[in-house]
Amino acid sequence: MKIYRFLIIVAIALLTTNSCKTDVELQTGEIKVIDLAGAVGGGKIVNISEVADDIKYVALETTDSSLIGAKAVVQIVNGLIYVTSRGVNIRDVKVFDLNGKYIFTFNKAGRGPKEYSPLSQFEIDPVTGGFNVYGLFPNEKALKEYNKDGDYIRTVKIPVIEIGSLEAPKKINHNCYISSVGKLCRENVKVHGVVFDSVSNILFEIPLSKAPDYMPKEFVQTMMGENGPVTGDKAYNTWSPTVYIVKTEARLINSANDSIFTLDQNLNYYPSFIINYGGFINKSFDRKNITLTKGDHISLDPQYYIETTRLIILNFFMRDYAHEPYNEYVQANNRVITVPKANCYGIYDKQTGFFNLMNQPVKGKLGFREDLKNGPLFIPAHISKDDLASALFSAVQIIEHAEVYDVKGELKEIVSKLKDTDNPVVAIAKFK
Repeated sequence: MKIYRFLIIVAIALLTTNSCKTDVELQTGEIKVIDLAGAVGGGKIVNISEVADDIKYVALETTDSSLIGAKAVVQIVNGLIYVTSRGVNIRDVKVFDLNGKYIFTFNKAGRGPKEYSPLSQFEIDPVTGGFNVYGLFPNEKALKEYNKDGDYIRTVKIPVIEIGSLEAPKKINHNCYISSVGKLCRENVKVHGVVFDSVSNILFEIPLSKAPDYMPKEFVQTMMGENGPVTGDKAYNTWSPTVYIVKTEARLINSANDSIFTLDQNLNYYPSFIINYGGFINKSFDRKNITLTKGDHISLDPQYYIETTRLIILNFFMRDYAHEPYNEYVQANNRVITVPKANCYGIYDKQTGFFNLMNQPVKGKLGFREDLKNGPLFIPAHISKDDLASALFSAVQIIEHAEVYDVKGELKEIVSKLKDTDNPVVAIAKFK
């Protein structure tokens, strides 16, 4: 970290936060600098052995009951593997042990008081391994909790706030939840979210983070009518943060703000990290030609955040400053679509203060080079409270990789038995 920036950073971080009603004071302390500006134009290939002590591959058992559906997401909690995916009509969660043996499927969709709508959002409780399900329909703004065996525990109603609505609640502890406001509102919001308890009492209001003047704050909604576009009501961008639970704390990430805030178990709220964008921050009021691949600035992807005891992994939209732009090829309707990309992962070491952009080990492919067992490039999809990072690979991906690379250890044995119709393989890396 660059010490000479410290006092300036404290002032900036405080100015970017407007206080609102709360019984807890905004806390300040040492704020660490993630020096993005100093890393632009360079980078390095990072081996998995530099950040992890070991990596393990687990073939998930394939049976009629355990088949993984589309858009699968994996995470490790309390010694179990959870894979959320979409089946024919509903998302469900398949649970496996760390050897890949199928245990059961969590699916309580229905119309009963202990069930939830098919259109719901799942969260795995990071402490208990239970299931927290949030209804996405306006008349279902509640969180239903189930234990690790899938048994119903309780329903927690989401509080109603003065302006805006609360969405995507996450559990901080047994009796405490955090939720940010929705992305759009008919009025300017007064808070960016709240912390509440199991009987819907609001314990803390998350202050508004100041958005730069060039960020669009209001617009008129349009919809398509019989004779063309029809002007609708005025709406406001809330620029609310994305919330991640990191061990016992909540981190709040906002792409319109250069600070990463923390809310701890005592409801102290404070900036922990600041991203130094330098001259790469966007100052343009004219945003018509700005995309995720074009533009004279860099921004953070708020939908990706991995933090271990030692490291933080971030994803940046580099735009015109991408030193390794690439193409992604997507299969759609019996044809392949080429999608230009200009993002890049970066890795920050909380102990040393160093930040590096991660170069592509293989042209057009992002991630850590897997030099322990010669497996596919690895980028964590999830990190557990005990620093187990996980990623999911389809059977086809593993088979095709092994045709080119000399894989080792249990991965070699898995490949020898794997069929392209089998369930995915989970890579689990124990981060340092």
